Amino acid sequence: MKNGNALTNEEKQQRFKRLQSRNYIASMRLEGIHWVEATPTHNPKNLSEAEQIAELKLHYAR
Repeated sequence: MKNGNALTNEEKQQRFKRLQSRNYIASMRLEGIHWVEATPTHNPKNLSEAEQIAELKLHYAR
């Protein structure tokens, strides 16, 4: 954080993704679906989520 309580756009996006994930898990739990939260996958290239998806599409393209 910089400037006291002000968050950068990247920090806001990371916080949103964490909150979104927690909310989804809580929603599934309310529906009776329980599972252990997986640890994040290893991302050695530090690609964004969109870049990872594009790379997987290329890898699995027929």
